[in-house]
Amino acid sequence: MKLENRVAMITGGGRGIGRSTALAFAAAGADIVLAARTGTEIAAVAEEVRALGRRALAIPTDVQYKTAVDAMVAQTLDTFSKVDILVNNAGVAIHNPIPQIREEDWDVTMAVNLKGVFLCTQAVFGLMCGQQAGHIVNVSSVSGKSGHVNGGAYCASKFAVVGFTETTNNEGRPHGVKASVVCPGPVDTRMRRENHPDDVIEHLTLPEDVAELILFLVTQPPRAHTLEAVIRTPLM
Repeated sequence: MKLENRVAMITGGGRGIGRSTALAFAAAGADIVLAARTGTEIAAVAEEVRALGRRALAIPTDVQYKTAVDAMVAQTLDTFSKVDILVNNAGVAIHNPIPQIREEDWDVTMAVNLKGVFLCTQAVFGLMCGQQAGHIVNVSSVSGKSGHVNGGAYCASKFAVVGFTETTNNEGRPHGVKASVVCPGPVDTRMRRENHPDDVIEHLTLPEDVAELILFLVTQPPRAHTLEAVIRTPLM
């Protein structure tokens, strides 16, 4: 199995891309750490992981707070002793034209989408460098490649994730640590449906499709590396 004996930590792991990635990783042999604010959701996914024969740890975590992230990593190390893969997937989306962006909406978008990626990366980066191996995958968006109307806060946060990933990769490369960023187009998730009720669901990428791409990235041979991967729907 491609991920046998690996430990993968996934934020936003209770549904959507996070859940699908957890199940894809578990099917490939990884043990899974699930983090999200909603404990019941990650507990349910943990049961699905265990049904696949892998170990799972569900840790309610709000990634915008350093104390919560550090506690999550400490609990992970107590249970599994290492972290081989980190998938920074937790995110929020609040869409408004620039004159109507509330300061609190801007702040929470940056706190979850960007600061959360930083805090989780910082918490495991030294561990990965010390073990001379690791892979960090950040889930950005095509909105991190091209700005769009009503996306002032969201696009800014996702553009920043792309840049932070490049720095992470450059700093990690001498120590055997890779970083990749995935930029999906519209994906059929609850967050997408809440923000875009007029979507034609059949035209959206599925969370499972993004999960398969993330699995491909972390199972490439050591000599190969994909820094950035973009998924566009037929309508984009």
